[in-house]
Amino acid sequence: MTRRLIAALTSVMLIATMGPAAIAQQSPGGSGLSISPTLSEYTLSPNQSTKLQLTLKDAALGPVIAKGEVDDFVSDGSTGNPKILTGPNEQSPNSIKKFVYDLNDVSLDRGEQKNVTVSIQIPEATPPGAYFGIIRYKAVPAGSTAPAPGQVALTASVGTVVLITVPGNLREQVQLSAIHVIRGSTDGSIFFGKPNKIGVEIKNFGNGFARPFGTVEVQNMFGKAVGSFQFNNPKQLGNVLPNSTRIFTDSFNQFNQIGRYKITANVSYGTGSQILTLTKTIWYIPVWLAIAVVILVLVLLYLAFRAYRRYNRDKRHS
Repeated sequence: MTRRLIAALTSVMLIATMGPAAIAQQSPGGSGLSISPTLSEYTLSPNQSTKLQLTLKDAALGPVIAKGEVDDFVSDGSTGNPKILTGPNEQSPNSIKKFVYDLNDVSLDRGEQKNVTVSIQIPEATPPGAYFGIIRYKAVPAGSTAPAPGQVALTASVGTVVLITVPGNLREQVQLSAIHVIRGSTDGSIFFGKPNKIGVEIKNFGNGFARPFGTVEVQNMFGKAVGSFQFNNPKQLGNVLPNSTRIFTDSFNQFNQIGRYKITANVSYGTGSQILTLTKTIWYIPVWLAIAVVILVLVLLYLAFRAYRRYNRDKRHS
C-alpha cells in the first residue's frame, strides 16, 4: 500500500512540473506623426515666461494639419505613465492650460519636418507647487476639420509632457510604502519559480515633484548579499507627481538559491538628507521541492495513521 501511494504521488509531481511553454506575441504598430522632445521640465516664477521649442514630423501621412491642444493628466498609479483626463468635468488642480500660449495648428506635407515654438508664461497669482500637462498634436487630413470628441483622428496623437515647478513654499513629504517582488505579472512573497523583478513603491504627499533615488540590496538566508542595484535612473531622475503613487521597477535575476531572501530598500529624495528604509522577506521554493515536501508530509501522515491503527489493534488484543 505504501509503495502504491508513493508511486502515485510521484506521478503527480512529474505531471505538475511540466508546464506549457510561454509564447511571446508582438503586435505591429506605429504612427506617421512624431514629436520631440517628449519631456520638458522648467522652474518658473510668477510672471516669468519661456519658449518651448518642438519639432514635428510627418513621416507617412501628409498632407495633414497637426492640431494642438493642452491636456491634463494624472499618474496611472503604477508605472508613472500619464493617464490623460478626457471627461468634460475632469480637471486637474495642477493644470498648465492657463500657462500655454501660441499653440497654433501646423500644416505638414508627407515627410516634412517643422520647428514649432510654444509660449509658456506663469500668471502672477500662481501659488508655489508642481504643474503638469501634455501638449498634444492630432493629425487630420488637410482641408478637413478636427475629429469630434470620441472620434479617432487619422493617426494616434503625439505629445510632449511638460513639468513646471513654481518655486516658493514647496512641501516635501514622501513615503516608501512597499517593496514588490515580481515573477512575470505575479507579485507575491512565496514563489515556485525564480522572481525576475523588484519594484519600489513611492507615494508623494507633497505639493512638488518628488525625485526619489536609492539602492536595493538582496540578501540570502545566511545574510550574504547576492546583489544590489540603484533604482530610478540617476542620470535623469523620474518624477512622482504630487498626491500620487509610482512603482519604480527593475529587473533582478539573482534569486538563484532555494530558500529565504531579505530585500532592503534605502530611499532618499530632495537634498538626500533623509533616508527611508523598508525590508521585505520572500521565499523561493521550486515546484519540485514543494511537491516533494507535500509528498513527504502525506507519507508521514499515512505512516502515522497506520501506526495508530496498529497500536489500537494491538491494544484491543492485549
